[in-house]
Amino acid sequence: MYRFSRAMYRDLSAMLPRSGAVRPELAERLLLSACERTVERLARDHRRFARPGARLFRDVRSLYPVHVQLAVYDRIERHMADALEYLDQEIAERGSADLLRCQASNRKGKACQRVPVTGSKFCPSHRHLERVETASFAA
Repeated sequence: MYRFSRAMYRDLSAMLPRSGAVRPELAERLLLSACERTVERLARDHRRFARPGARLFRDVRSLYPVHVQLAVYDRIERHMADALEYLDQEIAERGSADLLRCQASNRKGKACQRVPVTGSKFCPSHRHLERVETASFAA
């Protein structure tokens, strides 16, 4: 899911004004933080997150001049639509909406709480289980 927040950040940071009341590096950090926070919440409970695009726009609109805010909103909505489409596909494949938690269990039998590696179901500690899972399907 972080690839969506980073893509949105890269797209929106190009539109940030380079001179103004807010220092450019501070504006970029605020934008990155808002994008990551929104996408993480979207991944955790997207069914209860009513309008993620509007929420993110409300958080970052003060960083942009008025004449580009409509373009910023449109880009945010496009990225959110892509993220929601990805979430729907993952839920259909996995049967679960919990994309930010490793699918393995620890030694005590409890679910692992770590974040999985991008493109995988498992965290770095349990990455070896992915090879075992694919080998069992191939056999």
